Amino acid sequence: MAPSFMGKSQAKAPRLLKAAAAGAALLAMGFGSYATASLGGAERIAFEVLRNGSPIGSHTISFQQNEDELVVDIEIGLEVKFAFFTVFDYQHRNREVWRDGRLIAIDTQTDNNGERHEISGRAMGDGFLVNGKDEQILLPSDVIPTSYWNPATRAAQAMLNTQTGELIDVEVTPKYIQAVEMPWGESRGQLHRISGDLEVDLWYDPAGCLLKMSFKAPGDGSTIDYRADYHMAERPETLAANQQTVPCES
Repeated sequence: MAPSFMGKSQAKAPRLLKAAAAGAALLAMGFGSYATASLGGAERIAFEVLRNGSPIGSHTISFQQNEDELVVDIEIGLEVKFAFFTVFDYQHRNREVWRDGRLIAIDTQTDNNGERHEISGRAMGDGFLVNGKDEQILLPSDVIPTSYWNPATRAAQAMLNTQTGELIDVEVTPKYIQAVEMPWGESRGQLHRISGDLEVDLWYDPAGCLLKMSFKAPGDGSTIDYRADYHMAERPETLAANQQTVPCES
């Protein structure tokens, strides 16, 4: 998940992002139908994170096929300095396990400028049980986390906050198609604007692969941009029909 300064307002999220829940998340299409990229072992998407054009860290999404399960590891490391002093530090680790298009497990750890969070979730029958700092909550079985790589994000009405385990409502509005700068040159991506308790712009290619992300920091209005350093769409391959798939192709 993205760091706290991506929240809609400081009133709703004084230090951490009030993002993402999983109410009746809408999966308009089957998960497998999005994908055609081979994992070939581990594959990844790596973003450089910029604040007003200056690098402040990285956000990496790694995919690993384990028989019928897709394991997704997310690492975010951000540091904002003023002179020689660190004024903001954010570290986030997230592991998701998917089977047949369903999230079956999630475990996250976050250090948000010294404030620590940890959540764990498991699929249970027709639901998904999340254990947060103070409570347990049973979510719908088709919950989508705020890791953004999943193209089902484009149809979500609610998501799971991977930092706090909270629920929020979201509205996703498809916008225009434009050229997005990628490691291999330009790619065409459609902007999807998320609003509600979370405000962020996401660009996906026609296959549903995440290309870019941008948002305004609520505290000072600075612009946070994600620029792809490495992208698995550089080496797309077709998977056998019985294999788990990742939504990413050029």
